Amino acid sequence: MRRLLMIVVVLCLIGVDRVVSAPTAHTDQDGLYVRPAPPTRPGPTIEAYVRPEFAARMRRSRSTILAAAARHNHPQLSGMSDREFAIVMATILYNENFGWAEELAPPLRMVTPLYQEAQQQVNSGIGANFSVWPANLRPSVAAEILAGEVPLADGSILHIPLRVEGSQIDLRQYHDQRALFAAITTEISHDELAINYLAANLERGVWRAAIEGQPISWRTLAAWHNQGIVDPVAIRANPTARDYVRRAAAYLPVARMLFATTDPAEMSAL
Repeated sequence: MRRLLMIVVVLCLIGVDRVVSAPTAHTDQDGLYVRPAPPTRPGPTIEAYVRPEFAARMRRSRSTILAAAARHNHPQLSGMSDREFAIVMATILYNENFGWAEELAPPLRMVTPLYQEAQQQVNSGIGANFSVWPANLRPSVAAEILAGEVPLADGSILHIPLRVEGSQIDLRQYHDQRALFAAITTEISHDELAINYLAANLERGVWRAAIEGQPISWRTLAAWHNQGIVDPVAIRANPTARDYVRRAAAYLPVARMLFATTDPAEMSAL
């Protein structure tokens, strides 16, 4: 099974390369992982495509997202209500589950779930550091979240009290990075825990922006999740972050609809 999943990964990567000459990931001058920038495409919007299966998962996760937002939002810092914070979370989740390659090469949509599963299996098997869906988090980033570390623009690390609801991982018990990444992969591959990790990661983004005096908006947090930057100038200058924010904008209406309700009792709970 693992060999089959690896074949799927290779075929997906070859397919994307043939269709759009996909760029490769790289590390910047500080050794930080940088996601590849998608090819430039005209037009301000994209098709806000949501797989039916993922749409159902998001509906089931609605209360989990709201609860996680309430735990990790700091309205006095973010300027957002907990519901607005939840909408940002949903926007990111929708955006992360339909990439530019699938948009340019629709046939890839059929194999994307297998590709995602393959990366998860490789992480679980050998402790690799591939992104794990639904939140598209790398185990290395999740480890930073568990440690309460917020990397700042000047290279220093801010430490904040941070707890991921439901996580059973104690970083002090792991002396082997591969074993740690495998354990983290198990957690972030489950919807509820992935949502809690995502909320905690966005809390880190709020603190980063607040410490550095940057304005906080859904764009700020989307760019933080994607590229680890919050400065609007840096976001505009970064092709990957800029395109990620552009794509996320298409999912804002979908995310707002997820939390739309006409039930008075439920409205008061929000």
